[in-house]
Amino acid sequence: MNKIGRLFFIMILAFSLFNCPSAPKAVEKPPEQKKPVAEKPAEKPAEKPAEKPKPKPEVKPVVKAPEVKAISDSEVASARSAIARAEEADAGYYDPETIKQARADLAGALGIRTSDPAKARELLKKTKQEADLAFDNSVKKSAAVLADRMGRMNEKLKEIEADRFMPDLYKDAVSGIGESKKLYADGALSDARDKAYESLKKMADLYDLVDKRIRWIRILKRDTEQYMDDAEKANASAWAPDELKKTTRFYYMGVEAFQKYNLDSSEEYLGSAREAARDTVKFSRERKLTVEKKKTENLMLEVMKEIEAASKLTVVTDKGTVIEPKAWSGEKILKSTEKKKEKKSKSGTGGQSMLIPHGNKIAVLGDVNQESFLDQAKALWKIGVEEKGKGNFKKAMEYFLEAKKYLAAYKEQAVKSVYTVRLIPERRDCLWRIAGYDFVYGNPYHLEEKQKAYSESRSYLSGMEACYSSEMSLHRYRLNTWQLTGITLPDINIPDTYPPMRQDRSLLEF
Repeated sequence: MNKIGRLFFIMILAFSLFNCPSAPKAVEKPPEQKKPVAEKPAEKPAEKPAEKPKPKPEVKPVVKAPEVKAISDSEVASARSAIARAEEADAGYYDPETIKQARADLAGALGIRTSDPAKARELLKKTKQEADLAFDNSVKKSAAVLADRMGRMNEKLKEIEADRFMPDLYKDAVSGIGESKKLYADGALSDARDKAYESLKKMADLYDLVDKRIRWIRILKRDTEQYMDDAEKANASAWAPDELKKTTRFYYMGVEAFQKYNLDSSEEYLGSAREAARDTVKFSRERKLTVEKKKTENLMLEVMKEIEAASKLTVVTDKGTVIEPKAWSGEKILKSTEKKKEKKSKSGTGGQSMLIPHGNKIAVLGDVNQESFLDQAKALWKIGVEEKGKGNFKKAMEYFLEAKKYLAAYKEQAVKSVYTVRLIPERRDCLWRIAGYDFVYGNPYHLEEKQKAYSESRSYLSGMEACYSSEMSLHRYRLNTWQLTGITLPDINIPDTYPPMRQDRSLLEF
């Protein structure tokens, strides 16, 4: 019986472990059976314990979830306003990643606004936090950037010395630097930024103003110096000394005012200096031109009178050609030139003389014969008159002076009269006797003096200019302003070479 009882107990325990979902309850021990009568009964098969019914699973009560409130328009508007404020602070530039995430979260919240309002509300809250962070970061970074910009702008103002040229405006412009720093320190980020931008604008406007004034003064100074250089080239110290002194005084007063940082006075003085320098150049040129014009007119008239006088001379060339006097007047040419000038001024067109080259070149008439010296002088004088009419006084004077050279060469050949050598058997003509005539030198000893002076520049042969032929012998000798001509001498011996001049006057006889 003990064995049977133990076996039964084990079976009950195993059943409870495998079939009971919950922890097994304490199993009551079965009541002990009465021990059988001592007689040993016949063995019967072991009885199986009765099966315990399975316990029913516990059913938990269903709890209903609380209802979620829908997303309101004001919540969405609040998130959007936060993003807009950050964008106004240039968050897209200073903190692009944060503001980008805020926009993404807002879009996500709007996408699940109706399907999952709780999750959408969390995203809206996150959007607002990100936007506010982007705003704060942007304002702080922009504050640092603006502070740097204000510092650099202040340095630029000091480079052009705006603090000395315009101290009041400079002080007002840079005062915003300290004010914006204080607002940043107090946490008024938006106000600080506005004050910084205001200060930057004032400093930029001041820089433009001072720079513009300085550049204008430098232009006045440069122009004045250029005019003063032109005045020096025009010899203003001689032609316009008073105007030159006035220009110099204004110039130095303007420079001194600038060095003392007085822009108004510097601009006024240098402006006056420029006008005075311009007048100095103008008056110098006009006065010089007036004098040149007067000199040219005087030279023109002088040469004209010389030509008129030379036209009345009798000239014998080296070849023996006699040029008879022929009257000439320059007044007609002057009147004709004046008429042409008036005609051109009315028509507005000019002309180019065939004798006058283009540009600044002087006409060169080339080598001419002695017979045409006077004609060339007349032509050069006429060209000079035309140049004078055009206002080219310097060129006109060059033509007049060139004409004088031709006149000098022409007048060297002039003679008072022509004497024909006579064949007088009892008293034959010779240079010695001819020089003694009253209408020549009146003294034969003067011949030696003239011959000596003449021989210094020309040889004896060229001075005597002996010409021979088989039919005639022409001997001539230039005696100051006299010209001697020979006649046919059939029985004269012609030497191979002419003997040199000696003290013996007989050698001059023929």
